[in-house]
Amino acid sequence: MNRSISFEPVEVKQLLQKEPLFLPWVNKIGDVVRIGNDDAYTSLIDSILAQQVSGSAAASITKRFSDKFNYEAKAIVNASLDDLRACGLSGNKAKYVQGIAKAKLDKTVPFEQLHEKSDQEIAQHLLKLKGVGPWTVDMMLIFTFFRKDVLSYPDFGIRKGICRLYGIDTLDQKCYEQIRTKLTPHLTLASFWFWEIAGFKE
Repeated sequence: MNRSISFEPVEVKQLLQKEPLFLPWVNKIGDVVRIGNDDAYTSLIDSILAQQVSGSAAASITKRFSDKFNYEAKAIVNASLDDLRACGLSGNKAKYVQGIAKAKLDKTVPFEQLHEKSDQEIAQHLLKLKGVGPWTVDMMLIFTFFRKDVLSYPDFGIRKGICRLYGIDTLDQKCYEQIRTKLTPHLTLASFWFWEIAGFKE
């Protein structure tokens, strides 16, 4: 089920106190609201479908896939690779999606209980699945489990936003960790701002 992700004024105030450099950007950007999907199983499949393709291509593939399979795990597992490819999936993505559906059917990943788990436990479960890496886990933590303290080092947009805010050319792991420590426990809000800063056109 889709739901909006937004932040309370007190959260905004606290993060601005931690990092005043955000203030002129926030004045330009305004309130940031994004949409998430609290169904872990369908959200994970959507994440796989969206990997390494444009937003418009991802939307087209997702619609074709949803129309044909309606995310039904049994139907996905029983489908041929050609059936899945007909929806626009690559061979690898078809296998990844079938792996997710199989994990739902045999309960090797407890999708319905993941909201009750810690961030680390969620990562342990999801990383067992082929096609799921650290970036996908981070996006799931933000947009499916609505965790408030996530900053994804693998995300290009976040790294670009950090570099733009701080006036640096590249972001190494050490610098990232320093920023992460400074901005916690408001890293998800910071992530939203970094994405906006990365894409902002003067």
